[in-house]
Amino acid sequence: MTSQKTWTETTLDNAVNEVVSSGLFDQPILEARPVWHIEGAILIAECRAGATRYWLVAGADSPTDIIPAHVANTAREVARHFSLKWQLAAEQLRHGTVPLPPDTATDDLSARVRHLVKCSESLMELVEHEPVWVM
Repeated sequence: MTSQKTWTETTLDNAVNEVVSSGLFDQPILEARPVWHIEGAILIAECRAGATRYWLVAGADSPTDIIPAHVANTAREVARHFSLKWQLAAEQLRHGTVPLPPDTATDDLSARVRHLVKCSESLMELVEHEPVWVM
């Protein structure tokens, strides 16, 4: 087994476990397969819970996130969507338009906003870098 497969499989397993433990699904994730990745950095996968398909993103420093499959058709479109989603989430957190846990410290909030912006910008740089999408 190569280190690439090890990283990909480990990252996918951890991301699926995180999503399942969040309690978002009535049915367990039955199938998940990597579609695109940069080893050690980021992974985009397709997964299925019951008859419903999803896109999943996870990585070394990126949030683990999931969207319905109908939102995007390709891994590159998925990456673009998550980049914009994280940018919007950062703005909503910054402006207080989403509820926060009552014990969230200002420093924690600022760090979370900075992290989301960094992840969003890094992912958008990848989206715009054609060579990483050519197979």
